[in-house]
Order: sequence, then structure tokens, then C-alpha cells
Amino acid sequence: MPGKHVHFSEDVVFPPTPSPTFSSTSLPSSYGPFTPPNAFNAYMPLNVGGQPISVHKVLEYAGPTPFLCFDVTLPHQNVKPSINIPVSVLLEPATKPGLPSLVLIHPRLGRWQITARPEQGKVVLVRDVLSAIYTSLRQQATAADFEALPPPMQDEATTAFSRRWMRMPTHETKNVEKSKGLKRVDFLGGAVTFVGISQSQSGPNCFNLLVV
Repeated sequence: MPGKHVHFSEDVVFPPTPSPTFSSTSLPSSYGPFTPPNAFNAYMPLNVGGQPISVHKVLEYAGPTPFLCFDVTLPHQNVKPSINIPVSVLLEPATKPGLPSLVLIHPRLGRWQITARPEQGKVVLVRDVLSAIYTSLRQQATAADFEALPPPMQDEATTAFSRRWMRMPTHETKNVEKSKGLKRVDFLGGAVTFVGISQSQSGPNCFNLLVV
């Protein structure tokens, strides 16, 4: 395709230069970044052993100002509370009752799922969820993954890739990050601010990843 040149190194994707005329408004609605609706209560409560599952307060969607400041392109150690809450909440169970694992999904990630498991103990903690998000999204995308995207999403992923490596602090670190190629997080486009998770109808341990 004219103007589309993708280079590969051991199946690492180096996306083409984005079109300067691209506008996110051209994205199909099914691929658009998550926009918090007014009807989160449309998700019916799910049950485990007859008990309804509730999400930890700091992981719930709380409007444009989430409880945790988390840029999903950065390691979870950079997460900071946005309000005066103790850091110890990161070591509390992510759900009540606690789950041995949970799965996060997002329409832009397609077949990729983010699975959170306990680093210690038997139930997933808030910290485990944040760590799983970052670790999973840092995995490399393949050429097939990139080519399967609609053209507007290819442009958004390319722009996100460029933005990600260019934010590195030094020329050397920029080159290192760029050499690693496209990653799953780039498929989220500019929607990289974590605002919570919500229960999905897909199963009792399945949740939607909410980013803006």
C-alpha cells in the first residue's frame, strides 16, 4: 500500500510514519477510546459462591479524577494516590470476596487479555491488578497484530509508539525504547490514563479495563 511501510526485526514492529491529516474523530465507534458512560449500573452484579462481587474503592470508576494516578505506559511503582489515602491500600484485596485471578479486557486490545494473579498469597491484590496491566501492555505486538488493525487504528498506534519512545529522558534511552518496537499499550492510542475497572458480563472474574 502506498505510504505504508512497516519494518520488522525478529518480528518486532516498527510502524510507519503517521499521516499528518489523521484525526481520531475518524475512528469507528467500536474502536474508539473508552468514554465513561453514565450507566455503569448497567453491569449486573456477578456472584461467586452466591456472593456478589464488589471492586475495591480505589479500582472503581470515580469520574474524571480517579483515586489512583496511573499512566499505564509506566511501571506500577509510579502509581500515586490522587487523594489522601494510604499507600497500604495497594496491599488490600482487589475485590470482595477475593479472587484467585481476574481477567481484564478492552475493545482496543482485541484477543489480548490481561490476567492478574497474586504475587503472594491466594487472592489478587490492588497492586497485582496494576502490575498485571503494565506487564501485559509492555508485551510486543507482531506484524500480524498491526496489519489486522483498521487503518485509523494503525495511525493511532503509530502516533502512540512515537510519543512513547520520544518521552524518554536521554538520546540513548530514546534509541533503546524505539528499538523495542510496537507494544500492546500502543494499541490504546492516547487513552493511557487508568480510571478504574468495571464488571463484565463475560464472567464472574472478568472485568473491563477503563482508560481515557
